[in-house]
Amino acid sequence: MTDGATPRMLTLGEIARALDARLSGDASAAVCGVDHPARARADQVALAVEPGALKHLAATKARVAVVSEDAAPEALAGLAGHVAVKRARVALSVLTRLFQPAPAQGPGVHPQAFVDPSAAVDATASVGALAYVGPRARIGARSQVLPQATVGADAVLGQDCLVHSGVRIGDRVRIGDRVVLHANACLGADGFSFVTPEPGSAEMPLSANHSKVTARNDTILKIHSLGTVVIEDDVEIGACSTVDRATLGETVVKRSAKIDNLVQIAHNCVVGENCLIAGQVGLSGSVRLGDRVVLGGQAGVGDHLKIGDDAVIGGAAAVGQDVPAETIFIGYPAGPVPEKLQENMNLRRLPRLLREMMDFGKRLKMLERRLASSGGG
Repeated sequence: MTDGATPRMLTLGEIARALDARLSGDASAAVCGVDHPARARADQVALAVEPGALKHLAATKARVAVVSEDAAPEALAGLAGHVAVKRARVALSVLTRLFQPAPAQGPGVHPQAFVDPSAAVDATASVGALAYVGPRARIGARSQVLPQATVGADAVLGQDCLVHSGVRIGDRVRIGDRVVLHANACLGADGFSFVTPEPGSAEMPLSANHSKVTARNDTILKIHSLGTVVIEDDVEIGACSTVDRATLGETVVKRSAKIDNLVQIAHNCVVGENCLIAGQVGLSGSVRLGDRVVLGGQAGVGDHLKIGDDAVIGGAAAVGQDVPAETIFIGYPAGPVPEKLQENMNLRRLPRLLREMMDFGKRLKMLERRLASSGGG
């Protein structure tokens, strides 16, 4: 195995082409990284696309910069060259991709790794120290399995994937190309699926007529997970997130979905293409997310619910009903934004309404006393 961590050198001209942006000054200036202008070294490009960063260009050690298109010319006077971009965060995406350090692990299998003789590891792939690759598993070209990761029996890992340390890929899990799995993610654990011989407390309906527990879970039987997990191309899954295998069939995360740290995706869920799921989200069993759905941090979705294409769920929302496409749901329990905002406004009015009711009661009593004293009662 060889060291793949050599810094990448790029010219300002190459950066401009990658950003598809206008270049001014020395196109041949070479840099090996990117940083805020207050910290950037002479061999780095200063990223000054926000107003607060632009003022630091006067004292920066960097010779070149990436700036916003509306940057004042006087702020750029001391630079050897600069690239002007339209959209700051898109520029940040491109630059961080260009200068992303390669893991310090080249092609090959580390002597301290275990690869089952029946597994197929492409010659251009790498398997790090103390990693495990199980029977009949397949690892595609240029994919990297970092130290102490696990690839289970009959699992498939496509091309150009990056599996960080501590990741657990279970038996029969199928993963596409260019997938990134961050530290300690777990794909293919059993689903949380249990049953009691007679209807237990978990099956009691939540309603005003059922406020007392009348069933006991004396015996709990496991429903075993015979299915698998399928992760399609270009998916990224954050640290310590879990995708449970299906009871029967497949739990699926579709193309280009991005999943944050500490996310739970339960058995038989389907996550649509280009979904964005923030940290601590929980999807119950058999949830179906459409394409391009956004889930804010700590949102929870009840089992067997459907969330339509392009829907947005706010942070900490508790979803207990299907969500139509292109709808924004917020709150606890979650509902459409106009409805929940009206509810919040009504809650804020309650103290004033209570004071008015108390004042009305006082006036009513005064009127009653006056009527009684005048003999009108």
